Amino acid sequence: MIFDKLSNLHKYTSLHPRFEKAFEFLKTADLDQLLSGRHLIDAEDIYVSVAEYFTKDEGFLEGHKEHIDIQLITKGSEKIGFALLTDQVEKEPYNEARDISFYHGNCDYLTLVPGTFAIFFPEDLHKPGIMDKHLVEVKKIVVKIRV
Repeated sequence: MIFDKLSNLHKYTSLHPRFEKAFEFLKTADLDQLLSGRHLIDAEDIYVSVAEYFTKDEGFLEGHKEHIDIQLITKGSEKIGFALLTDQVEKEPYNEARDISFYHGNCDYLTLVPGTFAIFFPEDLHKPGIMDKHLVEVKKIVVKIRV
């Protein structure tokens, strides 16, 4: 897992062959104007999912086998739980069509605010959308990169 400022995104380009194209999109797109839904960058290898929602009290850890998530928000703030995929209790079996598994387990938290991002690799579980101090509306951009 990586948590950093968007201004440092360039430092991570060498970590995956598809990061350069994904980062270029994040640097050049008007993220505030992106409409909710799915936007293809490089067919199914890199796409963006945009969602607007209200933060919640609690959630479950989730993990992906086929994709890396780059998560950032353009409006609001949220806590995201994070944990390694070790000794976690599976809540729901892996859904191949959605590339997602859910888990029970303990985690630490980071706070995502505009200007920051988090990268979650397949070995990283994350619990997104948790309210920080109070319920707020969030606009989130998630770049999904095929491993």
